[in-house]
Amino acid sequence: MVEPEAYIDVNVFVYWLGNHPTFGGASYEWIKKIEGAPRGKYVTSALTLYQIMVIIAGLTGKNLKDQELIEEVVNSIESLPGLRIIPLTVEDITQAAKLMKEYSLDYEDAIHLTTALRSKAKEIISNDEDFNRTPLKRKFS
Repeated sequence: MVEPEAYIDVNVFVYWLGNHPTFGGASYEWIKKIEGAPRGKYVTSALTLYQIMVIIAGLTGKNLKDQELIEEVVNSIESLPGLRIIPLTVEDITQAAKLMKEYSLDYEDAIHLTTALRSKAKEIISNDEDFNRTPLKRKFS
């Protein structure tokens, strides 16, 4: 198995799928890199999939009862060859509470950080500057 180079934060996928006017281009470039990478070079957590669905449903006026929306989002993310989606563990949930204080993060960001650290990612791809306070190198553009 390939050791991950970077953890992909939820905002990259939301900007890509939502064709964001400011961040859509940079997100699309990252998606192209993920498409061309070996499986596992990039990782994200199962939490990311759920967050994407909630955000995209809100942006489109749809809801989580829309099976077509859910399948479209899941298929879009799962079909990226270089991406591995890793499950959350109970330890991730409890460790995140500790990292919130240590790095001044909200709980969701702390869960992503915990998962990224567990996966041994060296970087996080995100435009969220809160990750600048963590041990991961943040990249976006």
